[in-house]
Amino acid sequence: MRHALLWAMALALVAASGNPALAQAPASGSSIVGVWKLTSFVRKEVGSDKMTHSFGENPAGYRVHTPGGHAFYMFFDGNRKAPAGTLTDADRSELFRTMTAAGGTYVVEGDKVLFRTDVSSAQATGRTLAYRYQISGKTLTMTTDPLKSATGGPETYLVSTYERVE
Repeated sequence: MRHALLWAMALALVAASGNPALAQAPASGSSIVGVWKLTSFVRKEVGSDKMTHSFGENPAGYRVHTPGGHAFYMFFDGNRKAPAGTLTDADRSELFRTMTAAGGTYVVEGDKVLFRTDVSSAQATGRTLAYRYQISGKTLTMTTDPLKSATGGPETYLVSTYERVE
């Protein structure tokens, strides 16, 4: 069921986008194309050892890269609890606070993935995120360039790790 949902979302994303980017494999021959299961998501402060597990120590989620240059991700806090009884506005707020999702197009340039968002749970569309990536066996590690804080806090970067599913 999970795989069917992921593929249905990937197909919908591909069908909805009118300007696909060209996906390329890095020089090493390892391809980012596929379905990747999230195993770690950490926000690290630039110039410091401080880090935050934004979706808990055991996050849940997937990232998908298609051969045609489309990508999407859905991440969830691994400790999310199902609401007890009827879903309230407070429940909805908590569920939204403990997840993120986005979709769009990507291109690979050397060891960088440039991901341009078309849809986003935080409505951060039209933005291009740059990730350095590395594939080692079945493990994908992606690290963003430093990001400025919207609240004026310190710059941070995100490090996400995945295991290849397909």
